[in-house]
Amino acid sequence: MSERQLQKLRSKFIRISTLSFFGVMLLMGGLIYLFSEITLRNEVHQIMDYIIENDGQLPDSVQIGPETGHKGDAGERTEEITEEETETGTEAPVQPAHPHQGSSPEDEESFDRHMEWSLKRLFGVGNILEEYEDFVNNTSYFAVLFDEEDQVENITSRNISFIDREAAERYARIAAGRMFGFGSFGRFYYCVRERVNGQGRIVIYIDQTAQVSANNRILFAALTLLGAGTLLAFLLMRIFSVHFLRSEIENAEKQKQFITNASHELKTPLAVIRANTEMQEIIGGENEWTQSTMRQVDRMSGLIGNLVKIARAQEMEAAEMREIDVSGIVEETAASYVPVAASEGKKLEKEIAPSLIFRTDEGSIRQLTSLLLDNAVKYCDEKGTISVTLKKSGKNLLLSVSNDYAAGKEIDYSRFFERFYRADESHHSEKGGYGIGLSIAESLTKTLGGTLDVNWKNGRITFRALMRGR
Repeated sequence: MSERQLQKLRSKFIRISTLSFFGVMLLMGGLIYLFSEITLRNEVHQIMDYIIENDGQLPDSVQIGPETGHKGDAGERTEEITEEETETGTEAPVQPAHPHQGSSPEDEESFDRHMEWSLKRLFGVGNILEEYEDFVNNTSYFAVLFDEEDQVENITSRNISFIDREAAERYARIAAGRMFGFGSFGRFYYCVRERVNGQGRIVIYIDQTAQVSANNRILFAALTLLGAGTLLAFLLMRIFSVHFLRSEIENAEKQKQFITNASHELKTPLAVIRANTEMQEIIGGENEWTQSTMRQVDRMSGLIGNLVKIARAQEMEAAEMREIDVSGIVEETAASYVPVAASEGKKLEKEIAPSLIFRTDEGSIRQLTSLLLDNAVKYCDEKGTISVTLKKSGKNLLLSVSNDYAAGKEIDYSRFFERFYRADESHHSEKGGYGIGLSIAESLTKTLGGTLDVNWKNGRITFRALMRGR
């Protein structure tokens, strides 16, 4: 793998890792905000249900008078005075029925009970009425009661002084005209229900400023942490990936250097073996032993040449990219293989779209076409047909080379581009293959910014090189 490919791999790793981290953080933040929102709505529903059960009344709620448009004189209370209050001359707040009335303070303040209540509230399934005094003191609302003829019968409010009778009725009718009976207006949540006595309906608005602000703070904090965390993760991955990648780049450079040096060193002994064998044939005549030696020398020379091609293919990051006539190059290369195929009793057909101008490297296109055609001619069935196709696919170019290959049904094509892989050792040996040409073809295609794949269907094998436009 070349340094350029390793850098691309590093960039891809950083990109995928950052997006994954962003996705996980976004999911966690979204769930926290959703969790908080559900908890808030659950509490609002409980408060509204309780107010509706008491027909819009809570302790210390006041009636908004129709005469002045504001709350009743001296904060007039809507609750009745009890007999005890009449006798003593003092007013004791009348509490609506408390769901836990009769429980001792010790029980309500016990640690176990408090923990149970807190966990329920935390997960949005608790009953806030269990803390009745806090619930009443912290509730700010106004309620508009309509009679059966949809006329305002009464308007009550608690801890809300800026709403007059006209505004309360207007907001109530807006909520009543909506499709859903529950929703929100900014910091207020509203609910439209039938009254408990069945005579008309009630519209309640509850001020949830503190809770809505808390949720907004949670959302802001989640977004801030999401952005800062993603940026920090991106920077850390860039820093550490350089350290991890350095050793891989050094190994790749050493591998290429080794291939180059080994190829150079092997050429000398092969040249000596060839010269000695040729001299032996001159002196003693050609025989099967000298022919075998020459074949193996040719084979080793070809293998060394292919190893050098692999190293060069990986170093093509500085290849000269320019506008060229790909159709002419493929046509010229394919034409040179027509007599080769004919000499083996095979037919080569061409279907090349004319004048396809593409920004690419001319030498790479020639080498890629030659490798695919050489492979097709070599492994095509006897008296079979080889087809070369070049056409435009959107903004890309598609080069296809196919040939008859009846024995290809049970072959593992996923390994075809592995170096030195041979699906059939005896078959490849007869053909003189090294199991390396397709690997070089794949490297060339990747260098050109494309992909190379293979498939077999109805007795024909097809290699498709898709080169993307730049």
